[in-house]
Amino acid sequence: MRLSWPLIGRSEQMRSIEAALSSDGSGIVVWGEAGVGKSRLAREAIAAGASRGWEPRWAVGASSGQAVPLGAFTAWTTSGATDTVQLVRGVIESLTAAPPGMTVVVAVDDAHLLDDLSTFVLHQIVQRGAAKVILTVLDGEPIPAAVQEIWKVGRFDRLDLPPLTLDETTSLLSTALGGSVDPDAALRLWQLTRGNALYLRTIVEQEIADGRIVAQRGYWRWIGDPVMPHGLVALIEARIGALPAGVSDVVDVLAVGEPIELAALRRITDPAAVEEADIRGLITLQPVGTGVQVRVAHPLYGQIRRRRAAPTKLRRLRGLVAAELARADDGDDVRTAVRRATLTLDSDLAPDVDLLVRAAHGAVWLADLPLADRIAEAAVRAGAGAEPNFVRAHALSWLGRGEEADAVFAQINAEELTDRDRARFAFLRASNMLWALGDPARAKDVIDEASRVTPQDARSYVDAFLTVYWFATDQPEAAVQASHDLAIDDLPPVVGAEIAWVLATIAADAGRTAEAVAIAESGYVVATRSFDAPHMRFNIADAPGLPVGGTQHRQWGDAQRQVLGGQDVGYLAGPLPTDPGGGQIADGRPRGGAHVPAVCRLQFACAFEVLGDECRIVVHRCWVTIVDRRGKPPVPLGAFGFEL
Repeated sequence: MRLSWPLIGRSEQMRSIEAALSSDGSGIVVWGEAGVGKSRLAREAIAAGASRGWEPRWAVGASSGQAVPLGAFTAWTTSGATDTVQLVRGVIESLTAAPPGMTVVVAVDDAHLLDDLSTFVLHQIVQRGAAKVILTVLDGEPIPAAVQEIWKVGRFDRLDLPPLTLDETTSLLSTALGGSVDPDAALRLWQLTRGNALYLRTIVEQEIADGRIVAQRGYWRWIGDPVMPHGLVALIEARIGALPAGVSDVVDVLAVGEPIELAALRRITDPAAVEEADIRGLITLQPVGTGVQVRVAHPLYGQIRRRRAAPTKLRRLRGLVAAELARADDGDDVRTAVRRATLTLDSDLAPDVDLLVRAAHGAVWLADLPLADRIAEAAVRAGAGAEPNFVRAHALSWLGRGEEADAVFAQINAEELTDRDRARFAFLRASNMLWALGDPARAKDVIDEASRVTPQDARSYVDAFLTVYWFATDQPEAAVQASHDLAIDDLPPVVGAEIAWVLATIAADAGRTAEAVAIAESGYVVATRSFDAPHMRFNIADAPGLPVGGTQHRQWGDAQRQVLGGQDVGYLAGPLPTDPGGGQIADGRPRGGAHVPAVCRLQFACAFEVLGDECRIVVHRCWVTIVDRRGKPPVPLGAFGFEL
């Protein structure tokens, strides 16, 4: 599908070019990486100049034309020239000829690829002041001394053309596609292309042609994973060039495991090859703390290398990176554990059961619930017992996949569990039935059966669920009575956090604000130290009736930043914010049916200006999810308090 791609996000640069050409200087040099839009900008600039009475000339340097004298200016050569001097004079006169009073603007794209004689012609034009000049130059490429001399003899402005920002990318996509774009799709495309206009255009047109970018419910959405167009692969591979084996290993290691500490990368690969990769512009180094992290220079480099390299090589490299992470000083950090486990899953390393279980919990804490499900499933296959099934079911439930969660619960043999774990099992399964499946009757049956067989020293799970159940069925007095023997600090964190949310809401609804705030703060502390309850920080901080600002405001900021540090906050789930009662049950079912992303609650963070643009994206993602599940929007998008 061929789309019309307007020039967007370049107004400031267009004004800079116009100012340079209108001054008494020689012109302007536009620098930028391949595909960022240098050529398009220069063309648009001379087209705009033509409408103001300038006389435009357009020429292109090319590697194939470097061996041809005056190859860039062939269109202006005159016949009958008998020597080089006469030929050059004729080209200069043809290039600069114009009606009286008109200014000639000569634009040369890829000036670093000019042949020597074309460079001399341009040098003479600048030296004589016979025309204004626009030059585009590719960042990172060697510039011949003769070309550099051009902007030394004249007075040229310099313009460094950056990639498109996320907002500019979104605007460009909306205009090219002729409709609103799902911000999640725009974010993914921007992250993949890093705002490179050429890469963006090529990928989008291919994805539309293959049916992975589609118009659904009034938005253009991106479903599935991208398939790199052959033309783009060839372009990037030409940019990367033929790689020596050592440099190839450096790029491939980063493709499967970035970011990697520079010292670690030098241990995994040849240090000389790391330096060569840096010289070639294939990697980037970024100081972080006391060290330096290394990444591939562009996400598409890694994408293409992962597709090109042999799967056996990638498995070996993932194992090397995972082993190096295990030896790192922060090897026991939760984020490092999750990275290690993720790399291990697709490596030649034998499964580490303890690592997989710990990483599954860690992925929940980082709010990457699909990854938690994947790691936990691997832990089950490795023989880790019931614990990873608890994690899987918990993650699936919060993803809104209640039926799948219940199927996982059904695989757990409760007879083999301790009394405390049987009570925990009943709490989690009943919670899934109550919230994700919207079946309070079955949930009550499960907890009543557990109540009959659970000894007193393990009863906190039963009383905790009854507290939540009576609250959800709008019976606050019964909820308070059920919680009588519960101490939030003594409960398992995921349970204590939910009880704090319930009791804080009940107290706030009753006008006992000080009590509500105290309960909320204690619950927030419990949720913060838990691997299993990051989502509860949103619910606690946003409990209806609590005062906005002060401690609660700070808790919101902390909660959002913590969860946004994970892989994808869009997978968090919770009650619909548009449903009165904060997700309580009406007429025997939770209002709003199955869960939708609790990231909807980030609308309040937007009002606090905590998250900025990221907030607009995740709130819109929530809204789209509601539309998908209900078939219609619960409220107009404008009700979220801002325009996307």
